[in-house]
Amino acid sequence: MKNRVSLTVSSLFCLLFLSSCKCKQLTPNAQDYNVQENTDRIVEKTYNLSKTLLLVTSFKNDLIARKIIDYNVLDVETKKILKCGSFEGTKLVWYTNTELKGYPHIGIIKENNNELLEDDFNTSDQSILIEIK
Repeated sequence: MKNRVSLTVSSLFCLLFLSSCKCKQLTPNAQDYNVQENTDRIVEKTYNLSKTLLLVTSFKNDLIARKIIDYNVLDVETKKILKCGSFEGTKLVWYTNTELKGYPHIGIIKENNNELLEDDFNTSDQSILIEIK
């Protein structure tokens, strides 16, 4: 009888021990994955001067100067996409009410290369204009 009681008590302790173990989840939660995915990209929304158009830009959150910027231009009243595309450069901002100004990545210019340092090459005026129709 004592063997039976001790066997029952030991099996109860063993069962309690096994049920109290917390196992690590092997598959990631869908919510955790979405949170990581959202922090990987930066989304910026800016209005033009007359507040009639909205520029939505999205680019990867990293330390590289040259970025691939995906952009959408929306009409505020109708929420219709007027222009969309991607631009490779450092930034994309409003220039006028109907034009975007994109700044391409220039890179490093070596001092001993005289062909790149001519007077007609002005690094401050190397922007690209994108017209919204």
